[in-house]
Amino acid sequence: MDSGHSTDLSETFMAVARRIRRSHMSALEPFGLNPSQSRALHVLAREHESMRLRDLAEHLRIVARSATDIVDSLEAADLVTRGPDPSDRRAVLVALTDVGRALLDRVDDARREVTAEMFDGLDPGERTELSRLLHKIVGSD
Repeated sequence: MDSGHSTDLSETFMAVARRIRRSHMSALEPFGLNPSQSRALHVLAREHESMRLRDLAEHLRIVARSATDIVDSLEAADLVTRGPDPSDRRAVLVALTDVGRALLDRVDDARREVTAEMFDGLDPGERTELSRLLHKIVGSD
């Protein structure tokens, strides 16, 4: 592949990524969440149990102090709880509340809706092929 074409492809891919990010950020606005808070809720939901604040920070690839700020805001909104780790009294455990899980379900529905709208211009075969190609790229790491 010539370098000019790959640059165009990369730029187009990044433009699509930016459009997806903007649409997802717009989908979060009615829920009063920012992308960092949404990501934290998703990590906690995937874990299916409480996790140490330090581990949450690692999953989010942020420093512990930033994770503390995110958890503070989520706790104030009753979306997460925090408590002591019975196996290490210096550690803090964070868990998703039922309110947080319900909100996350609504957020995911809104994100799916804006994503579906974005890809509505593709017929089912094109969506399948795009998915196949993206998975192929991701798998090439």
